[in-house]
Amino acid sequence: MSGRSRRREGGQGAASGLPPIYEGPEVLGALLARAGSTLKAEEAIARLTAAVAAKEPRSAVIPGLFEAEPRFGSPDEARRLYGNLFGLWARLEAGLGAHDDAPDVVPEPPAPPPLPERGAAGDASLTADLVDAVWRNLAALPPRELARRRDRFTNTQADALAWLDDAALPESGVLAAADLCFEAWAMFDQALGDRLRGVTWKELKALEREPPPLEATQPALAAYVAEALDTLEAEDDRFDEAARAQVERVVAAVAAALAAALRLPS
Repeated sequence: MSGRSRRREGGQGAASGLPPIYEGPEVLGALLARAGSTLKAEEAIARLTAAVAAKEPRSAVIPGLFEAEPRFGSPDEARRLYGNLFGLWARLEAGLGAHDDAPDVVPEPPAPPPLPERGAAGDASLTADLVDAVWRNLAALPPRELARRRDRFTNTQADALAWLDDAALPESGVLAAADLCFEAWAMFDQALGDRLRGVTWKELKALEREPPPLEATQPALAAYVAEALDTLEAEDDRFDEAARAQVERVVAAVAAALAAALRLPS
């Protein structure tokens, strides 16, 4: 599978592509709130300060800032929040305070680009523009509309979901694999429209051991998957190189099956 897995230095340094830049309490507080944390910036800073003084591992402390799984509108939002948390942690370890050099406000994300016409793609090769437009539009959907999209995925790709439930996945990668497979389906659905049929269990079983490398077959989707897994790798120390490879293999199998799931003309 992919050779793009990143290894972190002891789980404490910055992950590849995730600079530890602390922008100050105001930005940190806004980012925590957007991700679903109920803590104010001062409360989060106090927890991290106490943890650093007690020499607790960062990976055991940061997840405790959230009562539930954090939510993000985009990979960029996730990177920015964790970059701020990691940067603050580094400052506290160096004996520096939580100084405020933040911008006045957290800029709103830009509106998602318009989606291409559904079913307008000539073949199953996902372009970078389509991948970008679909994930940004999914991130901007209201919860109810997103739930409807997930319901349609469930109804049209029942075999894929059953196969996913049975796939050998680490606990740290189960949610990421499910989300990435849903997003991949949404991209193929936008590209192919009603020409996309449901994949079968048999097709996925035939692919699961050694699916075609995603970088070779769907480079735009592969870049998106790599970015999402980079973020997860930075968030969760349990998500190591072996776990990442398992998730990559599952997503590659689903993508290969979807790319081949074209209805024959009647």
